[in-house]
Amino acid sequence: MADRETIHLTLDEARGLMLAAQGLLDPPPSAPTLADARAMVERLGVLQVDTISVVERSQYLVLWSRLGAYDRTYLDALVHPERAIFEYWSHAASLVPMSDYPYYRPRMLNAAVGMWGGDREWLAANAEVLRQTLDAVRVRGPLTSADFERPDDGRRAEAWDWYGLKESRRALQILWLQGELMVHSRRGGQKVYDLRERLLAEVLDGQVPADDALPDEDARTRHFIGRTIRALGVLTPSWLWDYFRITPRPAITPNKHTARGALDAAVAVGMLLPAVIEGIGAPAYLDPTRLPDLERLRAGLRPGRTTLLTPFDSLIWHRTRTRALFGYEVVFEAYVLPAKRRYGYYCLAILHQGRLVGRLDPRTDRAARRLEVRAAYLEPGVVLDEALLDGLAGALEDLARFVGAERVAIERAEPTALARGLRTRLRRRIRPQV
Repeated sequence: MADRETIHLTLDEARGLMLAAQGLLDPPPSAPTLADARAMVERLGVLQVDTISVVERSQYLVLWSRLGAYDRTYLDALVHPERAIFEYWSHAASLVPMSDYPYYRPRMLNAAVGMWGGDREWLAANAEVLRQTLDAVRVRGPLTSADFERPDDGRRAEAWDWYGLKESRRALQILWLQGELMVHSRRGGQKVYDLRERLLAEVLDGQVPADDALPDEDARTRHFIGRTIRALGVLTPSWLWDYFRITPRPAITPNKHTARGALDAAVAVGMLLPAVIEGIGAPAYLDPTRLPDLERLRAGLRPGRTTLLTPFDSLIWHRTRTRALFGYEVVFEAYVLPAKRRYGYYCLAILHQGRLVGRLDPRTDRAARRLEVRAAYLEPGVVLDEALLDGLAGALEDLARFVGAERVAIERAEPTALARGLRTRLRRRIRPQV
């Protein structure tokens, strides 16, 4: 590729382009709608599902980071009754657009290949349990694990027994991985399972696609490469395979060398433009649909939003990419012993004006209707100014509104001036803590 064809990007421009692709560059809508929520899931391509709800579950917070205080029932409604998205394994356990179902179906049909060894062994020995569980859903309709009886054999679950004592719970999970069952909805956070054919019939007017009409492996790989390009806006080879945890056809090993070949092929057909990112030695690539955003950035647009990101947010879940592009180390300490934690149980990253400038450890006290910031930290070298204080106070106020809190309590911060400044601003905005 001739040098004149290569677009040279500063680090700020590359960050801005990724923020634009991720829905974090422009201000959020003033009154987010169900259509806004659906469009954002389509834009991102995947929302990672996580059960930790110390503030709110991650999948809801990812949309909040982009839409502001939307009606959280929208995400549930997109699963059921809208059937615009569905739950399956993507980057991890995830919510993904229903339009992508044909591209996930091959993974379901080959689920045994990627199963944990223990699950494969269980599957080989428990075909009858699997059949009985599937028959129960077929006859009784959508069911959760709680709808199945626990064996009355006197056994007690061990501390690390992932599935508990119900064989049906493991069967439901495996049937979901195999695509025989799909998540119909959630009931109190629990998955409600239904037959694949019944759920898809709702979406496709009774016409369930045949498995022999699915996209082949090359088409599937091209589809997810295209989705990754659109979701990131700018990327290097080492960032490609992780976004959807793509497993290309068996002849391709998912590493940065095969990724470069795939991205160069995308350049050849006009899906990408070659680029160089200042300070990043690897070859880079730009989604051509982001050229208008690049023009805006070069005309003086600066990211102005301040918001908070969960550790499972698609902007930052790839630790190496986040380190290279933002100079920021994502920390997740929920499973670290309390005495060994540096920052806190479940830190949210602070995104301010296009930079990741710090982190805070929040908790929602639902009984007291209070959002507690147990600790907040700024990154080394970050200047604490009025814009940062105003922006962060506004983000906390909006998060409080989203989780149903009436007050925000700031317990401590480094530097201490951060705590003082936030308390002063939040006292003006929200009824002070009694």
